[in-house]
Amino acid sequence: MRRRAPKRALIAVLVLSSLFFLSLNLTGKWDAGWLYGAFLTITGPPQKALSWAEKKVEDLFYSYLYLVNLREENRRLKEALKRLTYERNLLLEQVEELKRLRQLLKFKERTKLRMVPAEVVALSPEPHIRTLVIDKGSTDGLKEGMPVVAWEGVVGRILHVGQRTSMVLPIVERGSAVSVLLRSSRTRAILEGEGKGCRLVYIPRDKEVREGEGVITSGLDGIYPKGLPVGRVVKVTRGSRRFFLEVEVAPAVDFGKLEEVMVLVGG
Repeated sequence: MRRRAPKRALIAVLVLSSLFFLSLNLTGKWDAGWLYGAFLTITGPPQKALSWAEKKVEDLFYSYLYLVNLREENRRLKEALKRLTYERNLLLEQVEELKRLRQLLKFKERTKLRMVPAEVVALSPEPHIRTLVIDKGSTDGLKEGMPVVAWEGVVGRILHVGQRTSMVLPIVERGSAVSVLLRSSRTRAILEGEGKGCRLVYIPRDKEVREGEGVITSGLDGIYPKGLPVGRVVKVTRGSRRFFLEVEVAPAVDFGKLEEVMVLVGG
């Protein structure tokens, strides 16, 4: 089709030229009216086709501009959504932190003890024992052996004190021992850390210990004041030990989510 179009155009030009010269020979005058009409007849369809093509190109161009603007608007909306999501998450985190701080304040008012607030800033990299690092030290009046609590209950005690930070031994770690009472039966025991949990030791086999019973500090170890929540009994077995029960305790504090604590610096 593309090869035939030039041939047809050439034929049309030749025909018009012949008619033009024939008209001059017959009349001796120049009459362009009929020639102009013939020209329009021949060139009209191509002009319409060209106008149609121009219109399509124009429509395509404006469609392209619309898509470009739409993509830019979509990009801006996505950026705004990311910013709003970040601000929302930040606000939710601040709300949760405020709730925890309020709980700590209520705990402080309830116990009437002098406390220094602190944040957990790191976990100790020591291989055999997991300790917490808090952002308070000797400049804040902290000393080794001071008890550390959260609003849920006992966290542990200070193991080492630096100038601006301190290391805390959690009650769930080996080497930790807390003198406790069973809340209902008032049975005394020692709570020992096992690395991932706690157990009660030195409870005679004839004592009645129920699952779900609360465990609190007894105040007899000279470290923790009496009556602080420690955890609850989750399992009682009469195992291989000859004279004592084996009692597993779930700590009151969720150490995986612990962020703020209080150091008890005096009564």
